[in-house]
Amino acid sequence: MDFLGFFTSSLALDTVTKLSIALILSAIIGLERELVHKPAGIKTHTLICISATLVMSLGMYMRNIYPEIVLDPTRLPAQILAGIGFVGAGTIIREGLSVKGITTAASLLSITCVGLAVGAGFYEGAIIATLLIFVILYFTSPIQNAISKKSKLTTFTLISRNEYGTISKAQELFERNKLDVISIKQIKSNSSNSLIIKFLVKCSDVTNKEALIQELTKIEGITEVNLSRGLAKVDVDAD
Repeated sequence: MDFLGFFTSSLALDTVTKLSIALILSAIIGLERELVHKPAGIKTHTLICISATLVMSLGMYMRNIYPEIVLDPTRLPAQILAGIGFVGAGTIIREGLSVKGITTAASLLSITCVGLAVGAGFYEGAIIATLLIFVILYFTSPIQNAISKKSKLTTFTLISRNEYGTISKAQELFERNKLDVISIKQIKSNSSNSLIIKFLVKCSDVTNKEALIQELTKIEGITEVNLSRGLAKVDVDAD
C-alpha cells in the first residue's frame, strides 16, 4: 500500500478536514463546560463530536463504495443519537430533591448533532449551531442569576428530625401562603437523626416572613428554621 498516496488522497484530506473541524467546534463547547466545573468537559465533548463525525462520514462512505446496494447513510448516525442518551444520563446528578447536569446532558446531545452535520459536510450549519450553543451556555447563566436576584428569592433552611412527611408538610404550608417553591434540597446532617432541608422560595415584599417561620416551627419534626435573604441563587444548570 502506498502510504503517502493514502494520506494525500482526496478521501483522507476530506476526513482530516471534517475531524479537525469537529475537534475545534466541540472544544469550544467543552471548554465552556470545563470552566464551570461540569462533569463533561473538553475530553467528553471532543470525543463524542469526533465519533459522531466519523460515523456520519462512514455512512456516506459506505453508500458511495457500494452503489449497487441501497444503503441509508443516516442509519448509523441514528444509533449514535440513541446511544448518546446513556452518556447524557451519566452527567445528571440528583442532589437531595434537586437535579443537576441536565444542561450538560443537553450540550452533549447538541455537540453530537454538530458532529453529524460536519460528517455530512454541512459545515455552515455546524459552525452556526456551535456559536449559538456557546452563546446559550455562556451568556444565559449571568442573566439567570441577575433575574434570580431581582425575584426576591429567599432560602428557608429547616432542621428537622428524620421523620416521614416533613418536606411535604412544609411545602404545603408555602403553597397555602401562595408562595412559589423554586427548589428543594435535602442534606444529611452529621447526626443520623436529623435532616437539613433548604427551600428556595419566591417571596413578595408583603410576605410576613416572621409569621411564616412561626408556622414552620409548629410542624411536627422541625426543630429549627433559618432564613437567608438576597443570597439565594437558582442552580442555572438544573434547567
